[in-house]
Amino acid sequence: MKRITVLALIGFASVTAGTPAFADTIDTRGSYAGKIDYLGAGYTPTYGQTFTVGPANALNGFTFFLGGGATNVRAYVYSWGGHGVLGHAHYTSDVRSFGGTDGDAYQALRFDVGAIDLRPGQRYVAFLTTAGIDQPANGGVTWMPTAGDFGSNAYAGGDFVYTNAGDSLDAVVGKEWDDSNGVFGDVQFQADFSVGATSGAGVPEPAAWALLIGGFGIAGSTLRLRRARAGQLKTG
Repeated sequence: MKRITVLALIGFASVTAGTPAFADTIDTRGSYAGKIDYLGAGYTPTYGQTFTVGPANALNGFTFFLGGGATNVRAYVYSWGGHGVLGHAHYTSDVRSFGGTDGDAYQALRFDVGAIDLRPGQRYVAFLTTAGIDQPANGGVTWMPTAGDFGSNAYAGGDFVYTNAGDSLDAVVGKEWDDSNGVFGDVQFQADFSVGATSGAGVPEPAAWALLIGGFGIAGSTLRLRRARAGQLKTG
């Protein structure tokens, strides 16, 4: 009888130990191939990259790459509706300053966001904007390096997007974006994820649940049988 009880506990342990630990990274970096120019105040104020969330759904951070003239930007993450952003911001950064580079050089601009739960399988957009932000006196034209050749689809889960909407976040959020069809391909971009509280990754599969429930059933039957035999010995 003890052996059956142990097997039931082993079944429970195998369910919990067998839970997958998802982790995921989106990374479109590569060698310099081209640039999407004219990001900034007085030009196009908002550049972004859409992305699709996998099983590891908690966004920990993301990185854009900038070259060219100095600029001040703020980063956001929103749900993506196909032609523009939806709802309220999932993440808003403080104002970040990019000091500028020469020639074809570019630098990483990283945003650590904590662990923001997003919905697996849904598309979102991370973007940088100069809208409503004071700019440095020595500012100039800023650009983002492309992920592969201009217009290539380096990342199937998203695209580079932009909007020329006015100099306020309300305009950026409230209007259809100028390019939402991926004509320009992708920019170099990184995002890293971990398992979120609402991912469902920690929930056992149906077969695992069956094993778990069966294990408890065997353990319960064992206890009932032992009690019945104990009663028979007392009355016998």
